[in-house]
Amino acid sequence: MRTLYALLAVALLAASSFAQRELGAKPTKTGGPLMFEQAVFDVQDYDISIKADPRTRSISGTTVMTAKAVIPSDVIVLDLDTPYNVISVSENGAPLRYERKDGQIRIYFPYSKQVGETIKTKIAYEGTPRVAPRPPWVGGFMWEKTKDGADWISVALQNDGADLLFPCKDHPSDKPATASMHITVPDPLYATAPGRFAGAKKNRDGTSTYNWRMTNPIANYSIVFNAAPYKIVRDSFRSISGVTIPIYFYVLPEDADKAAGLIAEQKKYLKYYEHYLGPYPFRSQKVGISETPHLGMEHSTNIAYGNHFKYDADGTDWLLLHEFGHEYWANLVTASDWRDFWIHEGFQTYMDALYQEYLHGKDAYMKRIAGSAARFRNKQPVAPREPKIAYQVYMAEPNYTRSDGDIYGKGAYFLHTLRYLVGDKAFFNALRHMAYPDKAHESYTDGRQERLVTTDDFLTIAEKDSGMKLDWIFEMYLRQPKLPKLAVDLPADCTSNCTMRLRWETPNNMPFPMPIEVVAGGKTHRVEMPNGKGTFTYSGAPPKIDPDGWVLRAK
Repeated sequence: MRTLYALLAVALLAASSFAQRELGAKPTKTGGPLMFEQAVFDVQDYDISIKADPRTRSISGTTVMTAKAVIPSDVIVLDLDTPYNVISVSENGAPLRYERKDGQIRIYFPYSKQVGETIKTKIAYEGTPRVAPRPPWVGGFMWEKTKDGADWISVALQNDGADLLFPCKDHPSDKPATASMHITVPDPLYATAPGRFAGAKKNRDGTSTYNWRMTNPIANYSIVFNAAPYKIVRDSFRSISGVTIPIYFYVLPEDADKAAGLIAEQKKYLKYYEHYLGPYPFRSQKVGISETPHLGMEHSTNIAYGNHFKYDADGTDWLLLHEFGHEYWANLVTASDWRDFWIHEGFQTYMDALYQEYLHGKDAYMKRIAGSAARFRNKQPVAPREPKIAYQVYMAEPNYTRSDGDIYGKGAYFLHTLRYLVGDKAFFNALRHMAYPDKAHESYTDGRQERLVTTDDFLTIAEKDSGMKLDWIFEMYLRQPKLPKLAVDLPADCTSNCTMRLRWETPNNMPFPMPIEVVAGGKTHRVEMPNGKGTFTYSGAPPKIDPDGWVLRAK
């Protein structure tokens, strides 16, 4: 069994290393401080029509954005990547004056839109989209070929923003309540997208148009498509809610014989996440998996999968486990600003580790958590308070071309330490309440189950479930980068009734009353450290301090 745990630890360490690598390119801007001309409206719906031509690697299309005015204004701004040309901008058939500059479209209305008034703009555009230099981390389009030479199109946008595909309000705080995609591609390609399939139309020019409708709120970067000569493999899963959820795997024909095995794993992951977090959030839509030429991405209800059916020693496909888990941590619970990106990646990295405990017990979990600590940079806060562009928290300074991993591994280790501090009952209650604040939310399938959140929301939930004041641990691990250090003073040449003194050394003398475990005489003791100091009396050999590695600290 120990050999199995070792193999698991090595495999999972390798798997998680995608969060830390030199990418050789910097993403484009997405998010950041929200400009006034975008704060004035709230997007309700995107209706996107795209014709993709793999021969010229170009697209053309229209986007109809429906929004509500929340502040009176006669001007709004939408984002659209610089390679595209804007052909026209209109509302209800009437042309609107606009300016195109620096990846934005400034749209002028004849009169100020009043609070509650509907905004409905239609933008026609075309161009050669940005090709992804290092997908999925630095994104854009992928114009690839299958082994049989067929066209294979994919799009990944998380760190760059949806404006690389369509005109939008490119900020995480505004998820449209609904979204439709109408994707026209050459036959025999089949185009997949978020939500439910709404039919296809075969056109006279050797193309077909595939229609999709997502009726739950969706993050902009999940509004993407994939196209290939897919074979559709269907299955279903009985949710703890009592609903039977359809599963669709859009797989390349040459891999169709492997589809059943991956779907069997997918069902295990559904059972696992529902056990800890509650019902699958998008039961009214589908569980979708699309095989892609890039590694993967958490596109809601249509997970991008490119791990080539590689399984770890215990049969786990770490990529699918991770990306599917983002249906909770990114798609159900969404950071309202990229400064809280760790809520997506840290929570999910923790769930990756917890899966080892779910399968193999506490030792496997502890090995998985311990493996992440060596990769921390501790150079920038995991959750800064000021608004951020996505790459400013995902990537490492100064050039933002290296994925630093702190929002992944350090975010997960923070949760691990919090679990130790508050105990399993309070911790797992808080985890579930972060996903669904109450039982009523677990029953919703019309979009009301989703929330835009901040780090302080989790602080409030954790304090309520634990009955403890926890702002100090959030401040230490999330709001600034440096780790606390435990100073230990042991008496010399002492064998009986010896007193060990412990003291937390913290950046800027921050309060940190973290208790610590010590093992002496074969027994484990929890040493309380109010005001950051504590003592422990022992006889015999010096105690072992936190041998299981519960508390994240400088070594």
